[in-house]
Amino acid sequence: MATVPSDLVARITALEQLRQTAEAVLWAQEQLPALVSDPERALQLVVDQARGLTGAPVVWALRWAGDPTRGVSFRGLAQAGGLDGMPAPDQVSASVVGQVVRDKKPAWSDDAASDARFLAAQSVVRWKIRSVGCLPLGTSAVLYLADPARPGCFDAEIRARLGALCRLAAPFLDREPARQARRAAIPVHGMVGQSPAMAELFEAIRAFAPMPWPVLILGETGVGKEQVAHALHGLSPLAGRPFVPVNCGAIPEPLAESVLFGHERGAFTGADRPSVGVVERAEGGTLFLDEVGELAPAVQVKLLRLLQEGTWERVGGQRAMRFTGRVIAATHRRLDPPDETVRFRDDLYYRLAACILQVPALRDRPGDVEILAHHLLERALAELPGPPRLALPDRTTVALARRSWPGNVRDLQNALRFGVARALADRSPALEPRHLPPERGAAGDPAEIAGDLEQATEAFQRERVTRTLAGADGNRSEAARRLGVSRQWLHRLLARWDVA
Repeated sequence: MATVPSDLVARITALEQLRQTAEAVLWAQEQLPALVSDPERALQLVVDQARGLTGAPVVWALRWAGDPTRGVSFRGLAQAGGLDGMPAPDQVSASVVGQVVRDKKPAWSDDAASDARFLAAQSVVRWKIRSVGCLPLGTSAVLYLADPARPGCFDAEIRARLGALCRLAAPFLDREPARQARRAAIPVHGMVGQSPAMAELFEAIRAFAPMPWPVLILGETGVGKEQVAHALHGLSPLAGRPFVPVNCGAIPEPLAESVLFGHERGAFTGADRPSVGVVERAEGGTLFLDEVGELAPAVQVKLLRLLQEGTWERVGGQRAMRFTGRVIAATHRRLDPPDETVRFRDDLYYRLAACILQVPALRDRPGDVEILAHHLLERALAELPGPPRLALPDRTTVALARRSWPGNVRDLQNALRFGVARALADRSPALEPRHLPPERGAAGDPAEIAGDLEQATEAFQRERVTRTLAGADGNRSEAARRLGVSRQWLHRLLARWDVA
């Protein structure tokens, strides 16, 4: 039998490796649309694909903090599977992860329990792992696979495909810590929240505060628009000057011009002496016009002049006065384009909207409910003589987080005050779910009806979302579009239902 020349063997081997590499790249690229449409789930997507490809009972993707060659303190985890008696993800030996991080290349073994390279890996020795693989996932994560029963289950084709997938996912994973770092803005004084939406708001407040231009704050009733205005003022060069708020929606229309700009004696019937308006009181400081969308058109004209020219006049006055302060406005209404109930000038809107801040509704940041509840409870108790002590157990914060809070933070504050009164009257050491007021619209037995309604709503919501997601072939972005909601909202629902 003729011997095959060694150079020919080398060429055949190289061609086979090239074929495997090409097929691996094509396979990995099939995951690109999912990575692009939902980059926040890149870690889990890699795990799901690795589990489907290998069938390994243990597949983890791990992020770490600190030096992974000395000790791994994980800050992020995605996993699939796991066996009783196997190590938990945070027990993975730093020697395996450290080697991959240090060498910046995968580590594979067909029988790790007898592999000299893994003798120092305590998890491999202790749990007698046979097949093991660990691949770098960008600069701060790894993919870890293990099978304690089957030696040699990660063949060359699997290794090539997982290597291609990890290289493809790396840019998305490396971008995520930077994005999270940008979101982890330092909270501003007087405002509470740790959600990404609030972190972005804090960052925007710090960016806009030093600027001299007007700011328009948008948000539903009760979200804390005045707190945002206070924060802008407190971080601005005008911090030591007056902050003058006025609720435009609470001013009777015939008095609006006088309240804003003041009036001279004899300007109208009953004006027996001069009056100083809020504009004059805010001179050199910040004028906060809450619910600015309620102003009458005639007053909007004078406000436009104030913003355009920096001048104004008292009602009945002849002398133009100068305003050197800053105007911050807020509204819960849509001003661009305005809804049919609003009579708001386009030119005034564009003058006010030099900088726009959107304050998120509480239902869009349920993760903040717990920290807000503790903060508001402490504040409520501090207002009482004593002050009394009252715990807020997890079961109560869970009940609070399940509510929709149509009145936002103010609604939560009122619910906690109600609960404090009931708990103290009950001589309870803790504010329990039974102390909370019923949700709006409940009748009969509040707790029973609220629970029934919540279950029915949840069941309907889940059925509709699941059906729509199936109709969109699992594409979350398309499902969100069909449902008329944001992809982030849909992602939160699916995470709550533990839907992969």
